[in-house]
Amino acid sequence: MADESKDVRGSGGPQKDVSLGPACLIVVVIGAICLSVGMIAMAAMMSGSQGRRAAYSVREQIIPWVEQSSLSKPDRQSIVERLNDLSVAMEREELTTRQLSRLVLRLTDSPVLQWGVVEQLIQAAQASSLTDVEKEEFRAACDRLLRSASEGKLSLQDMEFAVQNVATKDQKSGRLTMRDDTNEDRLREFQRRITAIADKQSMTHDAFDKSVSQVINEMVDDALSKKD
Repeated sequence: MADESKDVRGSGGPQKDVSLGPACLIVVVIGAICLSVGMIAMAAMMSGSQGRRAAYSVREQIIPWVEQSSLSKPDRQSIVERLNDLSVAMEREELTTRQLSRLVLRLTDSPVLQWGVVEQLIQAAQASSLTDVEKEEFRAACDRLLRSASEGKLSLQDMEFAVQNVATKDQKSGRLTMRDDTNEDRLREFQRRITAIADKQSMTHDAFDKSVSQVINEMVDDALSKKD
């Protein structure tokens, strides 16, 4: 963010809250894209072109979405590199239909690809007038949430509820972005919500030192761990 302090206390006009309704799942675009990969793979089984078509979807849809996301540059680069490797494997028909299906499931069931909005909120908290203790607690709460996501316990509905008052969603891309009018009170409410989610899931308070790209890589590795 060019001016983090301004973002935290900005007084922009009214903005649309992220809906809690099922029609507005926060990764609707990513989900649709990934689902299309799986559908293409299954529909093309008889023609023998499933890998090539899935690879096209990854290169033309998923990778551009990640490149334009608000994830940190190192994470974007790492995720894109892994997706490029996957597309090559798909092109060469090295992945089975079940591997493709598991890959779709891992990506569509997790809000990790939307983690850029959480990173924006962390930056906003650090630039705000929160106390040093509050800032540290805020970051630790976000780490607990990422741990939940890495363990496959963070649902789309939980994430959607957590960011309801601090994020807007682009209607075209489905990408979440921090609200311009996010202030200390909104940040505290976001922290309260994610702490409640982590507590309910019995997430440990131990430090979580994995990056978003590492979490994504583990998800992909799990999806590809079996070929049958």
